[in-house]
Amino acid sequence: MKTKKDFFNTQSDLTACKIMFYRYYLQNYLAKVLMQFGRCFIADFFCGPGKNGSNDGSPLVLLECASNMLNSPVLKKKWPSAEIVILFSDKEKTAIDNLKSILNTRISAANIKILGPFCETFQGVVKKTANDYQKIKEPKFFFLDPFGYSDVRINDIKVLMGCPASEVLLFLPTFHSYRFHKIANGISALKMFLDEFTNRGCADYVDIDDFNESIRQKLLLHIGLEYVRAIKLDDGKCKNALFYLTKHITGMLIMNDLAWKYAQDGVSVKSKNNNELTLFDLSTTSGNYTSIKQSFIDYLKHEKQVSNVDIISFVAKNCFTTEYARGILRELKKSNKIDIEYLDKSKTKGFYVANNHWKNKLAVIKYRIEIK
Repeated sequence: MKTKKDFFNTQSDLTACKIMFYRYYLQNYLAKVLMQFGRCFIADFFCGPGKNGSNDGSPLVLLECASNMLNSPVLKKKWPSAEIVILFSDKEKTAIDNLKSILNTRISAANIKILGPFCETFQGVVKKTANDYQKIKEPKFFFLDPFGYSDVRINDIKVLMGCPASEVLLFLPTFHSYRFHKIANGISALKMFLDEFTNRGCADYVDIDDFNESIRQKLLLHIGLEYVRAIKLDDGKCKNALFYLTKHITGMLIMNDLAWKYAQDGVSVKSKNNNELTLFDLSTTSGNYTSIKQSFIDYLKHEKQVSNVDIISFVAKNCFTTEYARGILRELKKSNKIDIEYLDKSKTKGFYVANNHWKNKLAVIKYRIEIK
């Protein structure tokens, strides 16, 4: 197993894949929240030294995304004094010293306010941060990238998600814990992790996807959320995961779109191909797509009639996309299995199942009763 020193000397394929998702989500997140609120708060609690070999780590990627967004003419026109408040912390003094040294040589946008970098344990900084942010209404995004699976407790995440308008992107080295889950009773830290983070503990799991889903279900239930997504990062030998938690449907829809863009089955991203999108969309041939498609059709049959808003909610919670849902609805419409009633009489076609219509009830989709 790599030591922390070895880990930061180079950037592995898995780390590059993780950073890619972090970057792409930040770009979408910052554009969305800053245009609406003019200010947001971001914390990187396991920030590291800023570099993985010659490659930028999460702190420098964040600063790049923040600077680009704050320099946007569109944002400046609406919010001339837009601001991003960033907190960096890590328990490793060497990492903090390295990051401070890099930050001292870089010029960031004037409206980026940096807190730290602080040399503190996650347990030491998390409750203080949550207390400070409790009365702040603007959006908050917390990135948790611990080196080991036991560095973060599930109640720490619950505390952060208790802040208004908060989101968490959590990396977990799930492959290691999955590989040894059958002997977890003899490894106290692993047993504690399984008991805390899965809904089945030291049980048998079908595969790593089943294991990650068990974690996702525990996060949904324990924290009391509607939206949690798992993204498996796969380099062939190792298969770790990102878990995205949010209280707002728009964030989930954005992350779902990203996941399906870079994972052919909407679940597993092959790290060695993370920048090589194929010319053909193969996702609709995957088992996961087929399973969700059937669940979607079963949902329509059971409910008999649902609004476009109901469908968008179903899509978000089931880690699907509105684009794919529209495609399935077109198939059903073509085969005369559904009818559409427009609530706005100026509307005459379409399903209005799109990310931007999540709160606009414009149409009702009715599943025709099948006569046997």
